[in-house]
Amino acid sequence: MGAGSEIRRIVSRRLAPLVAELEEHVFRYGYFRSLAGALASLGTVGLLGQVLGLTWLRVTFATLAAGLFVLVSALSFAGTQRLRGKLDHIEQLLHTYANHMHSSSPLSVREWRQEVVIEENGDAHCRRDLVLDAASNGTLRYVSVNLVYYGTTRLTNRDRRKVRCRAYHAGEDNADERTRANATSVWTFAQGGKPKLEIYIHLGPVVQAGDLITVEWDWPGYSADLMNGTAPEGFDVLFNKEIGKFEHRVVFRNIRVPAAFKVRNQGAQNLQRHRLGQDIVVEFSAEAPEMDTRMGFIADYSQS
Repeated sequence: MGAGSEIRRIVSRRLAPLVAELEEHVFRYGYFRSLAGALASLGTVGLLGQVLGLTWLRVTFATLAAGLFVLVSALSFAGTQRLRGKLDHIEQLLHTYANHMHSSSPLSVREWRQEVVIEENGDAHCRRDLVLDAASNGTLRYVSVNLVYYGTTRLTNRDRRKVRCRAYHAGEDNADERTRANATSVWTFAQGGKPKLEIYIHLGPVVQAGDLITVEWDWPGYSADLMNGTAPEGFDVLFNKEIGKFEHRVVFRNIRVPAAFKVRNQGAQNLQRHRLGQDIVVEFSAEAPEMDTRMGFIADYSQS
């Protein structure tokens, strides 16, 4: 009995990471696309076995086909369980916070810092840091951040699933000891009709002075239209709450024709542009920015 339990534990430990990776792949690229790719690979193996008359290839095809059936069944079950668990967790968070929405003491943001790195192929990596002021204890707190997609290419549901977002919470004196923060998200639309990913970071009942909230996005193809010369793109901020000061930095990787890269100011203060190796860096900042006032710049990279 003990040996059987040990074997099950070892098998579970070995297989769990693999199943998790496969489940993540199916979630991001779609069930039917993943299944079609697997079937195409199996079909190729089976066809080669028939044409070449190789018994071991036919055996491999039959074995992999049986394994695929079992794996698809397992992934379907695991995906359903994961979705139910996620929905239960989100529902619990929202219901808990709903009971405390009557608070009249909103969070105050001391500093707002953001860096966006745009790769040559248009993939974007964004990091936003919020330094908070202290808030009264006993009231559940949250802070919301968002990122707007300005591209001209339609954002499909599969494109949205590829966007990865992580949130962290750290104290003023131990920024390196950050912990993952509970976060929920929803896709909405900005005032101009562009898709917007809204992130809600749930902080709990204790917010101390200098608490650091970090949100990181990995967004494939976020600025593809800009980097391939299809259309210009805006980089801006708009605050609906008081901010002590903010800094916004955008790094455009490996600009091969610097003279073709143009930047037009759109109400930004302290706008600076400079070269960093093969990259172009554009920065702007302000202290106590006006609320509901959009400020930033337009970037255009046309090599024609």
